[in-house]
Amino acid sequence: MNKTLENILLQVSMSSVPDSGDIQQAEALLLEACQLGLAVSRVGIWLYQEGTDGIACSSLLENGQMQSVENLVLRRSDFPHYFSMLDQQRVIAAYDARQDPATSEFTKGYLQPRGIFSMLDVPIRHRGQMVGIICCEQTGSMKRWTDDETSFVAAIADLYGRALMAQQKVAYQRDLEQLNQQLEAKVKERTQLLEANIDQLQATQAQLVEAEKMASLGALVAGVAHEVNTPIGIAVTANSHSKTLMTQLQRLLENNELSRTKLDKLLEQVVESQSLVERNLFRADELISNFKKTAVDQAHYDIQRIDLADYLQMVLVTLKPYTKELAVCFEVDCQPGVQVQTYPGAIAQVLTNLVINACVHAFHAINRAAVIRIQLQQCSQQGIQLTVCDNGKGIPPEVKKRVFEPFFTTRRGQGGSGLGLAIVYNLVTNTLQGKIELQSEPEQGACFHIHLPGQLKGR
Repeated sequence: MNKTLENILLQVSMSSVPDSGDIQQAEALLLEACQLGLAVSRVGIWLYQEGTDGIACSSLLENGQMQSVENLVLRRSDFPHYFSMLDQQRVIAAYDARQDPATSEFTKGYLQPRGIFSMLDVPIRHRGQMVGIICCEQTGSMKRWTDDETSFVAAIADLYGRALMAQQKVAYQRDLEQLNQQLEAKVKERTQLLEANIDQLQATQAQLVEAEKMASLGALVAGVAHEVNTPIGIAVTANSHSKTLMTQLQRLLENNELSRTKLDKLLEQVVESQSLVERNLFRADELISNFKKTAVDQAHYDIQRIDLADYLQMVLVTLKPYTKELAVCFEVDCQPGVQVQTYPGAIAQVLTNLVINACVHAFHAINRAAVIRIQLQQCSQQGIQLTVCDNGKGIPPEVKKRVFEPFFTTRRGQGGSGLGLAIVYNLVTNTLQGKIELQSEPEQGACFHIHLPGQLKGR
């Protein structure tokens, strides 16, 4: 290739235009290079039209000016010999285009009206496929095309393939950016929706947890109320009996019928009645005091330092009225003097939920006395272990792995909310900063092992 063509080709290949993605600027640059290097009057780029049988002019440079290319279309059905030759040959170099077998079909409809005498058509290939041609046309006279000129135009055609690649790359990047923007917008929208749903779920969860806490307290209220009724009723009856005895004493005194024997007997009965009133009122007071303490603790968690064994005994007192109907027996083995700084209300809530859960699930259809064992021991100076076991029907493996999931229950529609053990898990692991493990086999009861720190961290 001669030096002039090499220099033109070097300048074009070093230009940033072919790689810019602007295909129109790239076409203009390449057509100008062809026109300058070949000294021809017309140079055009023709591209295959997708879905058609022809090529259409994409850009046309004539005498240094870009021309309108509307309706410049060559169809294979109109020029079958030209397209056949184009399919078979690397280039079509027609010195006398009007007589050349490859281009003579264009004479009347294309060459003569435009004064074209010679044509050099070089295929444009992209990704292994021919996508069009660069057509160099000489008007006014014939031009014999040299091998250097053919190689030069072929190199320009290769640069056009590079420009097409850059255009596709830019289009891909633009599509990717738009897709990313759309994706970011969708992610932002979904995130906002998710945050709103999470807020709503958290609010709902808080309400459900509070409702479950109140439900467990409600169960205790019912049991304590029933239990308190007995001593109060006895006290009322004994007090009425005392009033009757005092009325008899007054009547005997007024009628001068009071003997020493009758006085001693009436006074003995009055003392007995008053003792009965005192004992039962004290029992009711103890029940109410213990319930009030645990109820307040469960409703409002405040950190305190407590003797855990004494506190557990007090909670169990309030639970006995609830478990009385099932004749549940408590076996308590608590190491005395275990001091912890914790949330007593959370511990009361945990023990209450475990006992109620056992009463609801463990003791139905068993042929043995219902027993709940409470064990407390200090494992180290920093930790304690609280174990709550029952001798109920146990938990199947498929249920065991899900018992701590919120809303999971085997008694749906029968009073089970599925929140009791979920609350226990959250209280132990979050509020009390401990761990809870479940050990259970069918017909072997269930044991909840709770490991708690002696003092909450960060307090």
